[in-house]
Amino acid sequence: MAEFWFIRHFRTPWNAQGRLQGQRDIALDDPLGPQDMTVLAANRQALAGRDFALVLTSPLGRARRTAELHGFATAEPDPDLAEIAFGDWEGRTWADLEAAHPGAWQSAPHTLPLGETFADFTARIMRVRQRILAARGPVLAFGHGAWLGGLRLMLDGGEGMPRQAPGNGELVRLTLTADRQVQEG
Repeated sequence: MAEFWFIRHFRTPWNAQGRLQGQRDIALDDPLGPQDMTVLAANRQALAGRDFALVLTSPLGRARRTAELHGFATAEPDPDLAEIAFGDWEGRTWADLEAAHPGAWQSAPHTLPLGETFADFTARIMRVRQRILAARGPVLAFGHGAWLGGLRLMLDGGEGMPRQAPGNGELVRLTLTADRQVQEG
C-alpha cells in the first residue's frame, strides 16, 4: 500500500470561464481569491510536520506555482503528471465539448479527438502510480483535475471520466495498492 496526497492547482481565469486548459500553460489567478487563501491555509496545516518520500509536480506553471505556495518549491517536475492534452479543444469550453460529443467524456473518453490518445494519457498516469507504489513513504503531488479523474478511473476499472473535478486547491488523500484498489483517505 502507498499513501498518496494530491493537490489540484489553484484557480485560473480559464477555470472561472469553464475552459479546457489541458497542456496550455495558463497562470493562476493573480491575486488568489479569498477562497483559495482559505484552502491554502487549511492545506498547509494538514501538510505541516509531514515527511514525504517524494514530492512531485506537473511541469505546467499552474501546478508548479501551487506547489510553491504550499512551501514545496523544490518539488520534482514529472511530465507524466501533466494534464491531458485536449488538442484543438484547449481554450474552448466544456459546454462546447459536450455539445459536439454528448456524454462522451463521462462514458467513452477514448473516442474523443483530443491532443493525445486516451491510452497514452492513462499510460502516463500508470507510470506515476508505479512511482508512488515504489516510494518508501507517502507521496505528495501537485497536478490537475482530469489527471486525478483518470487515476480514479483506472483504479476503479470504470469506463468514463467524472465531469466534476476536485475543487481548485483541493487536497485529496488516497491509499493505492498493487492490485489497483484505491481508498479515499
